[in-house]
Amino acid sequence: MTHPYQIVILGGGSAGWMTAAALSKVLDQQKYRITLVESAAIGTVSVGEATIPGIREFNQLLEINEDEFLRETNGSFKLGIAFENWQNIGDFYMHPFGPYGVTLHGVHFHHYYLRHQREQGEADAMPLSDLNLEWRAAIEHKFTRPIADKRSPLGHIKYAYHFDALKYAQYLKKYATARGVVALDDRMVEAKQQVKHGPIDALMLEKNGELAGDFFIDCSGFKALLIGEALDVSYHDWRKWMPCDSAVALPGQHDNADILPYTRSIAHHEGWRWRIPLQHRTGEGWVYSSRFTDSEKAEREFRDTIGNHDSKANHLRWINGRRDQAWRHNCAAIGLSAGFIEPLESTGLQLTQSGIMRLISLLPGQGELSERAAAFNRFTAEEITNIRDFVMCHYKLTNRDDSEFWRYCRDMEIPDSLQQRLDLYQENASVFRNSNNELFNEISWFSMFQGQGLRPANVHPLAEQMPAATLQQHLQTIQRVFAQSVAQLPTHEQFIKEHCKAP
Repeated sequence: MTHPYQIVILGGGSAGWMTAAALSKVLDQQKYRITLVESAAIGTVSVGEATIPGIREFNQLLEINEDEFLRETNGSFKLGIAFENWQNIGDFYMHPFGPYGVTLHGVHFHHYYLRHQREQGEADAMPLSDLNLEWRAAIEHKFTRPIADKRSPLGHIKYAYHFDALKYAQYLKKYATARGVVALDDRMVEAKQQVKHGPIDALMLEKNGELAGDFFIDCSGFKALLIGEALDVSYHDWRKWMPCDSAVALPGQHDNADILPYTRSIAHHEGWRWRIPLQHRTGEGWVYSSRFTDSEKAEREFRDTIGNHDSKANHLRWINGRRDQAWRHNCAAIGLSAGFIEPLESTGLQLTQSGIMRLISLLPGQGELSERAAAFNRFTAEEITNIRDFVMCHYKLTNRDDSEFWRYCRDMEIPDSLQQRLDLYQENASVFRNSNNELFNEISWFSMFQGQGLRPANVHPLAEQMPAATLQQHLQTIQRVFAQSVAQLPTHEQFIKEHCKAP
């Protein structure tokens, strides 16, 4: 391999600077040179970003100080996602990040809870929120990091963050450039290739001229200037299963005096809206389908709902789907250029992060790249397809018929991969991950199935063996321990004030 090996990243924002930061951390600067091209003339939409726990692993890889990072990004903590009005208007459930109860005799806890619910009746069964530490802490507006005593439930708290996405990109830019990444404020004119749609030799830039590279990373967002335009990689459009393809974003006020430690996802008559609590404001977004409403009507209804009639709105459009190949020739797409699933389950940065980690594990360099590219593409496709099915299920499992949009979602045909999951769960409450590459586990699937009203005919046979009195006592013990644990926690607001309050 010639030295230094030239890696060129096209595009900044969260995807570009996460990629640059991670590569600058793990690569030998004597052997690799990283250049990132972004144009200040191209605006970046700054909205609140909601994440899932994997982001902590990414920040830990970078050895970022968590308190400093949260101060710099006006960030807060997140214990889960609340879903309101999804199965029926007035319903509420949560997708918490931590487990329910404890696994018994090798059988996931949800089988025991479903048995309890069947025997007691849903109205008299113990609230599911009492059996999940993160859910209980979230609705009581409490938070702490995991404590040192791992015998306590508080030693295993699972959490993620809310933060300002633009500030996060700026924070990582400082991190990456301090480690040798070269940042060019420029715009690409064209990609130089000896053969049309063949390997990329260089980028022609408006101000800096020709920028040669050995490997190129496309972080140009939905425009996909390299993977889509230069390399002509096709895109799988999944809007027939995921019709929400548009959003309006506005700044909002906090829900109350406290900063909530969870994201709110509130279904409305033609889609849903997000509420992402940052330290200085709550990010508000109105998600809808352009097939069923137009942007002017969506913005008007959104403003009427939240009472914001003054701030300038950001309008966003996307196509739910993925590239046929996220790595072709000497170019890999990371972030929106590789594919996108609407923000319902906060998977945007997770897809960016997992793409980066795959790229590091299959690091391009000297020699043939085809097998590495094939593996990258296979794992990328598997991951985003599984996320698609999980998000799609929220729409399919609804009783709502108050609009053409919800009737379409309820009645739409779904892919076999999702139908098989539904059939298996309905038969005996089983949830299987298709691969180790799958993001959402049985906690996530059970949370969504239970919250959306799907009830299985049976549970695992081993869960039936425990005497009813023993099961009841076991649930009561968990309920008591979790209640006592949460009672001693500070409020989320207090924890932020003490550890990571932004200036």
